Amino acid sequence: MVTPPPSWSSVLQGIIKSSGERQRLSSALGVTSMTLSRWASGESKPQKQHLIHLLQVVNTSQRPELLEALEQQYPDIQSWLTEDSSEHIPSEFFAQVLNIRTTTTESLRFWRISELVLKQALAQLDPNRLGMAVKLVQCMPPGPDGKIRSLRERAGKGTPPWTADLEHDVLFLGLESLSGYSVEVRHIVSDDDLRQSKTFPAVQDSFEVSAAAHPIRFEGRIAGCLLASSTQASYFSQQRLTLLATLSDLISLAFEKEDFYPSHMIELRVMPKPDIQKPILANFRQRVTNKFQQAMQQQQHFSNAEIELNAWRELETELLAYHTIHTEMHKPQ
Repeated sequence: MVTPPPSWSSVLQGIIKSSGERQRLSSALGVTSMTLSRWASGESKPQKQHLIHLLQVVNTSQRPELLEALEQQYPDIQSWLTEDSSEHIPSEFFAQVLNIRTTTTESLRFWRISELVLKQALAQLDPNRLGMAVKLVQCMPPGPDGKIRSLRERAGKGTPPWTADLEHDVLFLGLESLSGYSVEVRHIVSDDDLRQSKTFPAVQDSFEVSAAAHPIRFEGRIAGCLLASSTQASYFSQQRLTLLATLSDLISLAFEKEDFYPSHMIELRVMPKPDIQKPILANFRQRVTNKFQQAMQQQQHFSNAEIELNAWRELETELLAYHTIHTEMHKPQ
């Protein structure tokens, strides 16, 4: 005899058994502990918005079981969770970005604007915390040949299963990626399911199912792209793509004019896969330290930003060379 799945109220009973967790949830939901207990006993039913909010604030490890149980009673709950968020960005937010642009010193401007826009993107594109990463991907400066060969993930924010701050989760991207494709074609691109083979390229990370990328533009030139990745298939509706486009235009205010490049300079190459890149990129901080020590010994004066960019250039060169060498090795004789 098949055991029926537990009701969502009994799953909730288990979750709020701990008084600390009951208190945390009631505070997060803005309801009393008694109300939570009534939901758990089946005495009363929460409103739709409370159910959505409950799934947002419950511990990540407990969410799958609760969601599965809720689906028995509310078959439409998955569609409630993926309903389009508003594409309307509050006017106060525009004012805040413009204020930072006009009042912040050049050295802090990039980080303050990008941090603000990435947080807003995450809040509006993933209001129900289904799982999303939003990354700012920037063109690497041109090499000795005057061409841009790769992009670098510069900053990012995430909701579980991604970490909250993705600044240190850096990869170089090229023609093999959705970001690279977006920069090359100079318009928004999206993929409803990265698990299926496609005619255009896309590197898929461990949690990513669907993704969209919009180039960061100014006067027809490109600085990189804004990349959003979701754990849900077919997540990027037209409304969400419109929102991503607007946020991409806003984040362009984080850059200086010289960070934007004409399309004829952008000739991306294929970069190695993430599992090859990560051990090589792991020694970035050590490289920077070595460069600082070397500059001090030689009495050279470089800023932190200049030394870090030098280290990134070296790593880019190594990764480009790695891919070239391994491609040649595997060519049929």
